[in-house]
Amino acid sequence: MGRLQDETTSSGHSFIRSGNIFNNSTTLMVNSVFGGFGHPNVLLIVVDDLRPALGCYGDSLALTPNIDSLALHGTILTRAFAQQALCGPSRTSFLTSRRPDTTRLYDVHFYWREHAGNFTTLPQYFKEHGYHTVSAGKIFHPGIVSNHSDDQPYSWSEAAYHPPTQAHKQDPVCMGSDGQLHTNIYCPVQVEKQPGGSLPDIETTEFATVWLKRWAAQEKARPDKGSKQPFFLAVGYHKPHIPLKFPWQFLDAYPIGSIPLAPNSRYPHGLPSVAWNPWNDLRYREDIAALNVSFPYGPLPDYYARYIRQGYYAAITYTDALIGDLLSTVTSLFPDTLIALIGDHGWSLGEHQEWSKFSNFEVATRVPFIVTKWSSQKDNVFQGYNDILRNFYTFKKYSFKKNWSSSLQNKISLEDTVKNNIYKTKPNKKRKLEVKPKRNSWTRIHANKTFNSYEGLVELVDLFPTLVDLAGLPALSSCPEESKDVRVCTQGSSLAPILNLLWDDDVSIASEGNDLKRLLKKQKTSRTNRITSHIPYDIQVKKAVFSQYPRPGPEPTLHPDSDQPPMRDTTIMGYSMRTNRYRYTAWLNFNNITFKPDWSHVVAEELYDHFVDDQEDHNICRKKAYRFIKQQLQKKIRKGLQFASHLVH
Repeated sequence: MGRLQDETTSSGHSFIRSGNIFNNSTTLMVNSVFGGFGHPNVLLIVVDDLRPALGCYGDSLALTPNIDSLALHGTILTRAFAQQALCGPSRTSFLTSRRPDTTRLYDVHFYWREHAGNFTTLPQYFKEHGYHTVSAGKIFHPGIVSNHSDDQPYSWSEAAYHPPTQAHKQDPVCMGSDGQLHTNIYCPVQVEKQPGGSLPDIETTEFATVWLKRWAAQEKARPDKGSKQPFFLAVGYHKPHIPLKFPWQFLDAYPIGSIPLAPNSRYPHGLPSVAWNPWNDLRYREDIAALNVSFPYGPLPDYYARYIRQGYYAAITYTDALIGDLLSTVTSLFPDTLIALIGDHGWSLGEHQEWSKFSNFEVATRVPFIVTKWSSQKDNVFQGYNDILRNFYTFKKYSFKKNWSSSLQNKISLEDTVKNNIYKTKPNKKRKLEVKPKRNSWTRIHANKTFNSYEGLVELVDLFPTLVDLAGLPALSSCPEESKDVRVCTQGSSLAPILNLLWDDDVSIASEGNDLKRLLKKQKTSRTNRITSHIPYDIQVKKAVFSQYPRPGPEPTLHPDSDQPPMRDTTIMGYSMRTNRYRYTAWLNFNNITFKPDWSHVVAEELYDHFVDDQEDHNICRKKAYRFIKQQLQKKIRKGLQFASHLVH
């Protein structure tokens, strides 16, 4: 990785301050879940547009050794959901622990403190309780959503770091079949040839690891060895957000012949048009535009669908490699650290003939959510970016050339085209796009391991109260029905009782709800094989979880953009509830002045029975056999949207 440089944002914020970059403040020394050593350091990793396409979540295609290693020492929350499948609203929601109807943010055009209420954020709460808080990469959504300052001066102890090469996000740097540079979706690149000679996530990792080393040096130099200030470090990775730009070598992990299509790649039966996501953000990219796909329902050609899926998985493995460097540094310097990793929402990879996010489907709302209490007793098991690159085939380097063949027109492998024009290799013009099991030099290091998991329903609004409780800070209270003037509260639920049950043989935590008490009591009689056991569905915090998505009208449109409508154009809101068995979605008329839905005007409905249709391919809301169930679910969603945090067994 390249040398970390001093950089400045467009607003003049210095990324690395001159002199001593750390503030002196008093340190809280209290007993906590980390064995009485005081408040633990906290590392929060947020990955943009990451669905649970991870080995530890059972994805047989994904190669994610570092995230898998993290999960192996912690707990996987297998059914976690975002509150809206769009970056700005989702991040504002989980960083304030308020739902979109409370933050009143459904797009990326408002700042919640001015638009909805002066709500305390997750890093702000830690900062106000003695932590030094630091942001690297994408944590808050940039722009007006975070007041063009990453919510300064409230959330962070020092200016948030943004990688300078992120300024080139939309630059035409993707080599096309004509030998020219384009703004494509599919974008393997030669890193050293990129503007700035690097990529944003590489720079973010460099910043975070250098920061950790400096903090460790300052802690070591403290005259009072018995006192330390804990840190809250949030690191946000951009990939696999589009464009799918990553070092080309990661294609080696996913030969195009090994990439399957989505198993349900056709338009779902009975899907109302208002629910359709026409993936407008892909259509204006040059490689997609060249395919001349009809709007709004035209499917992508199968051969190019494979390339997008390949690029998405390659981008994940690239990010996983960088996370390996970050985790290796943390565990070597600060072994007693609380670590959480989440995605901000999911991403469709051709399921239902859809791509990107912008919907209420399971693939768009379900996210990875992993929490680990690292300790000094655990070994450093992570592989860094440079280590992982050694797994790839090596080719004799030479510079990019413009004599590319017209591979797309001839349906020659675009993967081979990329490699042939970066490195001298023999073109394989007869390559067929057949699914093959060969995976080159890669191996899955945790293929036969059992991961510790919780199978109950959870939401990203649960992140804030969970980390607060695990760090031993004052617990958050549940928000009242009207919480506009309440600075600190949660519309989620703390998962600490369940996580502590899985981690610690000596848990003693007061909890609400008879089943949580029964759960904690159960630990005394069933401790055998605890690390490889699963908490069953019938013992959980929540009966249901909730997501929502706005639309400007009942049909997909380009203008206004029905995938990302501004608030002034929003006339319909789709509220979706996921229970253990069902997903029920009601699309309602919505007043964009009062921010209230009109339950007397239901535009459309969806109902999916996950016992028989876990891919949500058949909308059964009109079937007579499900009429009573649909009525009951509608009653629950109307009540649950207001009191979701109280829905306990």
